[in-house]
Amino acid sequence: MKLLTLNTHSLSDANEDNKLKAIAHVISSRDIDVIALQEVNQTMNAKSISCDEHYVGRDIIKEDNFALALSKLLEGKYYWTYIPVKVGYDRFDEGLAIFSKHKITASENTLLTTTNDYSFWKKRNALGVEITKGTQSFYVYTAHLGWWDDDEEPFIKQWKKLNSVAASKDMPVYLAGDFNAPDVLKDQSYETIKNDGWKDTRDLAKKVSGRFTAQGKIDGWDEAVDGMRIDYIWCNRDENVLSHEVIFDGKNEPVVSDHYGILMEDNL
Repeated sequence: MKLLTLNTHSLSDANEDNKLKAIAHVISSRDIDVIALQEVNQTMNAKSISCDEHYVGRDIIKEDNFALALSKLLEGKYYWTYIPVKVGYDRFDEGLAIFSKHKITASENTLLTTTNDYSFWKKRNALGVEITKGTQSFYVYTAHLGWWDDDEEPFIKQWKKLNSVAASKDMPVYLAGDFNAPDVLKDQSYETIKNDGWKDTRDLAKKVSGRFTAQGKIDGWDEAVDGMRIDYIWCNRDENVLSHEVIFDGKNEPVVSDHYGILMEDNL
Protein backbone atom coordinates (compact mmCIF):
# COMPACT_ATOMS: atom_id res chain seq x y z
CA MET A 1 0.00 0.00 0.00
CA LYS A 2 1.33 3.42 -0.98
CA LEU A 3 0.25 6.38 1.15
CA LEU A 4 1.02 10.01 0.34
CA THR A 5 0.54 12.96 2.70
CA LEU A 6 0.83 16.61 1.68
CA ASN A 7 -0.07 19.99 3.14
CA THR A 8 -1.16 21.56 -0.16
CA HIS A 9 -1.39 25.25 0.88
CA SER A 10 -3.86 25.35 -1.97
CA LEU A 11 -5.30 28.36 -3.83
CA SER A 12 -2.63 30.49 -2.13
CA ASP A 13 0.20 30.31 -4.66
CA ALA A 14 0.85 31.15 -8.27
CA ASN A 15 0.72 28.47 -10.99
CA GLU A 16 -2.08 26.55 -9.27
CA ASP A 17 -2.86 24.63 -12.47
CA ASN A 18 0.72 23.41 -12.84
CA LYS A 19 0.78 22.44 -9.18
CA LEU A 20 -2.37 20.35 -9.57
CA LYS A 21 -1.05 18.68 -12.70
CA ALA A 22 2.22 17.78 -10.97
CA ILE A 23 0.42 16.21 -8.01
CA ALA A 24 -1.98 14.28 -10.27
CA HIS A 25 0.89 13.05 -12.42
CA VAL A 26 2.78 11.68 -9.42
CA ILE A 27 -0.33 10.00 -8.00
CA SER A 28 -1.07 8.30 -11.30
CA SER A 29 2.46 7.44 -12.39
CA ARG A 30 3.41 6.01 -9.00
CA ASP A 31 0.07 4.24 -8.59
CA ILE A 32 -0.52 5.62 -5.09
CA ASP A 33 -3.33 3.97 -3.14
CA VAL A 34 -4.26 6.65 -0.59
CA ILE A 35 -3.66 10.39 -0.49
CA ALA A 36 -4.08 12.41 2.73
CA LEU A 37 -4.24 16.18 2.19
CA GLN A 38 -4.29 19.22 4.47
CA GLU A 39 -5.03 22.91 3.81
CA VAL A 40 -7.44 21.89 1.06
CA ASN A 41 -9.17 25.13 0.20
CA GLN A 42 -12.23 26.42 -1.60
CA THR A 43 -13.32 30.05 -1.87
CA MET A 44 -16.15 30.72 0.57
CA ASN A 45 -18.22 32.78 -1.85
CA ALA A 46 -17.74 30.43 -4.81
CA LYS A 47 -20.72 28.64 -6.30
CA SER A 48 -21.72 25.24 -4.87
CA ILE A 49 -21.46 22.37 -7.30
CA SER A 50 -22.67 18.78 -7.58
CA CYS A 51 -20.10 15.98 -7.63
CA ASP A 52 -20.22 12.53 -9.16
CA GLU A 53 -20.46 9.27 -7.22
CA HIS A 54 -16.73 9.23 -6.46
CA TYR A 55 -17.27 11.99 -3.90
CA VAL A 56 -18.42 10.15 -0.79
CA GLY A 57 -18.48 13.08 1.63
CA ARG A 58 -21.45 14.98 3.01
CA ASP A 59 -20.18 18.57 2.94
CA ILE A 60 -20.87 21.21 0.31
CA ILE A 61 -18.29 21.42 -2.45
CA LYS A 62 -17.58 24.74 -4.18
CA GLU A 63 -16.61 24.96 -7.83
CA ASP A 64 -12.97 25.92 -7.11
CA ASN A 65 -12.42 23.23 -4.43
CA PHE A 66 -8.83 22.00 -4.73
CA ALA A 67 -9.77 18.37 -4.12
CA LEU A 68 -12.51 18.54 -6.75
CA ALA A 69 -10.01 19.82 -9.31
CA LEU A 70 -7.59 17.05 -8.39
CA SER A 71 -10.34 14.44 -8.71
CA LYS A 72 -11.07 15.62 -12.24
CA LEU A 73 -7.41 15.30 -13.21
CA LEU A 74 -7.41 11.78 -11.75
CA GLU A 75 -10.32 11.00 -14.09
CA GLY A 76 -12.61 9.52 -11.46
CA LYS A 77 -10.23 6.70 -10.55
CA TYR A 78 -10.29 7.58 -6.85
CA TYR A 79 -13.00 7.84 -4.23
CA TRP A 80 -12.61 10.99 -2.18
CA THR A 81 -14.05 12.88 0.76
CA TYR A 82 -13.62 16.38 2.13
CA ILE A 83 -14.45 18.35 5.28
CA PRO A 84 -14.20 22.11 5.77
CA VAL A 85 -12.53 22.90 9.10
CA LYS A 86 -12.28 26.68 9.47
CA VAL A 87 -12.05 30.02 7.71
CA GLY A 88 -8.61 30.41 6.15
CA TYR A 89 -7.03 33.73 5.21
CA ASP A 90 -10.43 35.41 5.57
CA ARG A 91 -11.68 33.98 2.27
CA PHE A 92 -11.34 30.20 2.19
CA ASP A 93 -13.11 27.19 3.58
CA GLU A 94 -9.90 25.49 4.69
CA GLY A 95 -10.26 21.75 5.07
CA LEU A 96 -8.98 18.21 4.80
CA ALA A 97 -9.36 15.57 2.09
CA ILE A 98 -8.60 11.90 1.57
CA PHE A 99 -8.45 10.08 -1.77
CA SER A 100 -8.48 6.29 -2.11
CA LYS A 101 -8.27 3.85 -5.01
CA HIS A 102 -10.11 1.40 -2.78
CA LYS A 103 -13.60 1.66 -1.37
CA ILE A 104 -14.18 4.04 1.54
CA THR A 105 -16.57 2.20 3.83
CA ALA A 106 -16.84 4.66 6.76
CA SER A 107 -15.73 8.15 7.72
CA GLU A 108 -15.27 10.30 10.83
CA ASN A 109 -15.05 14.04 11.43
CA THR A 110 -13.47 14.61 14.85
CA LEU A 111 -13.24 18.03 16.50
CA LEU A 112 -9.80 18.28 18.13
CA THR A 113 -9.91 21.74 19.69
CA THR A 114 -11.90 23.18 22.56
CA THR A 115 -13.31 25.78 20.20
CA ASN A 116 -15.86 24.88 17.55
CA ASP A 117 -15.94 28.43 16.19
CA TYR A 118 -15.60 28.06 12.41
CA SER A 119 -14.27 31.62 12.09
CA PHE A 120 -11.42 31.03 14.57
CA TRP A 121 -8.21 30.14 12.77
CA LYS A 122 -6.99 27.83 15.55
CA LYS A 123 -9.92 25.43 15.17
CA ARG A 124 -8.75 21.91 14.25
CA ASN A 125 -10.46 18.72 13.10
CA ALA A 126 -9.30 15.32 11.92
CA LEU A 127 -10.78 13.43 8.99
CA GLY A 128 -10.69 9.65 9.25
CA VAL A 129 -11.80 6.99 6.79
CA GLU A 130 -12.03 3.23 6.83
CA ILE A 131 -10.74 1.73 3.59
CA THR A 132 -11.18 -1.83 2.37
CA LYS A 133 -8.47 -3.20 0.10
CA GLY A 134 -9.30 -6.75 -0.91
CA THR A 135 -10.00 -8.54 2.36
CA GLN A 136 -8.05 -6.06 4.49
CA SER A 137 -9.60 -3.05 6.18
CA PHE A 138 -7.57 -0.19 7.63
CA TYR A 139 -8.08 3.36 8.83
CA VAL A 140 -6.36 6.53 7.62
CA TYR A 141 -6.60 9.88 9.39
CA THR A 142 -5.48 13.20 7.98
CA ALA A 143 -4.92 16.06 10.40
CA HIS A 144 -3.27 19.46 10.77
CA LEU A 145 -2.48 20.01 14.44
CA GLY A 146 -1.50 23.14 16.32
CA TRP A 147 1.60 24.09 18.30
CA TRP A 148 2.92 22.60 21.50
CA ASP A 149 3.03 25.83 23.51
CA ASP A 150 -0.12 27.52 22.21
CA ASP A 151 -1.87 29.24 25.13
CA GLU A 152 -5.41 28.83 23.76
CA GLU A 153 -5.38 25.52 21.91
CA PRO A 154 -2.23 23.56 22.88
CA PHE A 155 -1.08 20.54 20.90
CA ILE A 156 -1.44 18.14 23.82
CA LYS A 157 -5.22 18.58 24.09
CA GLN A 158 -5.67 18.14 20.35
CA TRP A 159 -3.47 15.06 20.35
CA LYS A 160 -5.36 13.44 23.22
CA LYS A 161 -8.61 13.72 21.25
CA LEU A 162 -7.07 12.33 18.07
CA ASN A 163 -5.35 9.52 19.94
CA SER A 164 -8.54 8.57 21.76
CA VAL A 165 -10.41 7.87 18.51
CA ALA A 166 -7.52 6.48 16.48
CA ALA A 167 -6.12 4.16 19.14
CA SER A 168 -9.54 2.54 19.65
CA LYS A 169 -9.54 0.93 16.20
CA ASP A 170 -8.92 -2.82 16.06
CA MET A 171 -7.18 -2.73 12.68
CA PRO A 172 -4.13 -1.11 11.08
CA VAL A 173 -4.32 2.68 11.52
CA TYR A 174 -2.27 5.39 9.85
CA LEU A 175 -2.08 9.01 11.01
CA ALA A 176 -0.89 11.29 8.23
CA GLY A 177 -0.44 15.01 8.06
CA ASP A 178 1.11 18.21 9.35
CA PHE A 179 1.62 17.71 13.08
CA ASN A 180 3.68 20.89 13.69
CA ALA A 181 5.89 18.59 15.76
CA PRO A 182 9.64 18.99 15.07
CA ASP A 183 11.37 15.73 15.94
CA VAL A 184 14.39 17.57 17.37
CA LEU A 185 12.47 19.18 20.26
CA LYS A 186 12.75 17.04 23.35
CA ASP A 187 9.76 16.27 25.59
CA GLN A 188 7.28 17.89 23.21
CA SER A 189 4.87 16.83 20.48
CA TYR A 190 6.98 14.25 18.64
CA GLU A 191 7.99 12.33 21.75
CA THR A 192 4.42 12.52 23.09
CA ILE A 193 3.10 10.72 20.01
CA LYS A 194 5.81 8.05 20.22
CA ASN A 195 5.28 7.55 23.94
CA ASP A 196 1.61 6.83 23.24
CA GLY A 197 2.68 3.83 21.16
CA TRP A 198 2.62 5.22 17.60
CA LYS A 199 5.34 4.16 15.20
CA ASP A 200 7.13 6.68 12.99
CA THR A 201 7.11 4.94 9.61
CA ARG A 202 10.43 6.56 8.76
CA ASP A 203 11.99 4.59 11.63
CA LEU A 204 10.45 1.35 10.33
CA ALA A 205 11.38 1.82 6.68
CA LYS A 206 13.94 -0.37 4.95
CA LYS A 207 14.70 2.47 2.52
CA VAL A 208 14.67 6.14 3.56
CA SER A 209 15.07 9.17 1.31
CA GLY A 210 15.03 12.77 2.53
CA ARG A 211 14.37 14.25 5.97
CA PHE A 212 13.00 17.81 6.17
CA THR A 213 9.38 18.45 5.15
CA ALA A 214 9.48 22.26 5.41
CA GLN A 215 12.31 24.55 4.36
CA GLY A 216 12.63 28.21 5.26
CA LYS A 217 9.97 30.44 6.80
CA ILE A 218 6.38 29.14 6.74
CA ASP A 219 3.25 30.15 8.62
CA GLY A 220 3.70 29.56 12.32
CA TRP A 221 7.44 28.91 12.10
CA ASP A 222 8.95 32.23 11.07
CA GLU A 223 12.14 31.52 12.96
CA ALA A 224 12.78 28.18 11.22
CA VAL A 225 15.01 28.80 8.22
CA ASP A 226 17.19 25.69 8.08
CA GLY A 227 14.48 23.10 7.60
CA MET A 228 12.22 21.09 9.86
CA ARG A 229 10.58 17.71 9.93
CA ILE A 230 6.96 18.40 10.95
CA ASP A 231 4.92 16.19 8.57
CA TYR A 232 4.57 12.49 9.34
CA ILE A 233 2.95 9.17 8.63
CA TRP A 234 2.45 7.22 11.85
CA CYS A 235 1.08 3.69 12.26
CA ASN A 236 -0.20 1.75 15.25
CA ARG A 237 1.72 -1.45 14.50
CA ASP A 238 5.21 -2.53 13.48
CA GLU A 239 4.27 -2.68 9.82
CA ASN A 240 6.71 -3.94 7.20
CA VAL A 241 7.51 -0.51 5.73
CA LEU A 242 9.37 -0.85 2.46
CA SER A 243 10.18 2.80 1.86
CA HIS A 244 9.70 6.31 3.22
CA GLU A 245 10.62 9.24 0.99
CA VAL A 246 10.30 12.99 1.06
CA ILE A 247 8.63 14.06 -2.17
CA PHE A 248 7.74 17.34 -3.91
CA ASP A 249 10.97 18.86 -2.57
CA GLY A 250 12.46 20.03 -5.87
CA LYS A 251 14.77 17.02 -6.04
CA ASN A 252 12.25 14.21 -5.86
CA GLU A 253 9.41 15.77 -7.92
CA PRO A 254 8.77 19.54 -8.19
CA VAL A 255 7.89 21.77 -5.26
CA VAL A 256 4.10 22.30 -5.10
CA SER A 257 3.60 23.83 -1.64
CA ASP A 258 5.38 25.43 1.30
CA HIS A 259 5.52 21.87 2.66
CA TYR A 260 7.07 18.82 1.06
CA GLY A 261 5.14 15.56 0.91
CA ILE A 262 5.85 12.10 2.28
CA LEU A 263 5.32 8.91 0.29
CA MET A 264 5.34 5.71 2.30
CA GLU A 265 4.98 2.16 1.03
CA ASP A 266 4.37 -0.94 3.11
CA ASN A 267 3.20 -4.47 2.41
CA LEU A 268 -0.39 -4.03 3.57
